Amino acid sequence: FFMVFGVMARAVEYNENDAVRIHHLIKVHSFARIIGKADGFDENNQKITELAAILHDIGMHNAEKKYNSTEGKYQEIEGEPLAREILKDAHVPGWIIDRVCYIVGHHHTLSAINGIDFRAVIEADTLVNILDKKITDKERIMKIRDLIFKTKKGTQLLNQMYLNDKYTG
Repeated sequence: FFMVFGVMARAVEYNENDAVRIHHLIKVHSFARIIGKADGFDENNQKITELAAILHDIGMHNAEKKYNSTEGKYQEIEGEPLAREILKDAHVPGWIIDRVCYIVGHHHTLSAINGIDFRAVIEADTLVNILDKKITDKERIMKIRDLIFKTKKGTQLLNQMYLNDKYTG
């Protein structure tokens, strides 16, 4: 718990002048936490999931500065070293740092998903992005679900939140 809280505090501080990114990382973390807890992740997978969810977009500011772009590949390039620095500063064990950094460094590469921890982060990010990007087309949402969602809770959340007449009109 303290490890996750310390990293969350550092990530919020890093994004100090960007309320949108702070809200995004908190929402993604919350959904990732829910997915992990509901699907019965062990302590290590839960911790990795939550840390990666907090830090998944940490490279965005540097991507904007260096490449004048927030394109996924630039976020991945810039995010991994920053995530590593924040995690080291929070005294996170090296093997956890390596796994979290793999997820951060590949979170826009669906073919790189290689574990339930990574899957939960992608699903949580997608749950937030559907609303943020105002995706309301039912067919498109079902395609997203079928392509990305594999966890029981993530799928349930998507169905409950976005595949209903109140949301899709």
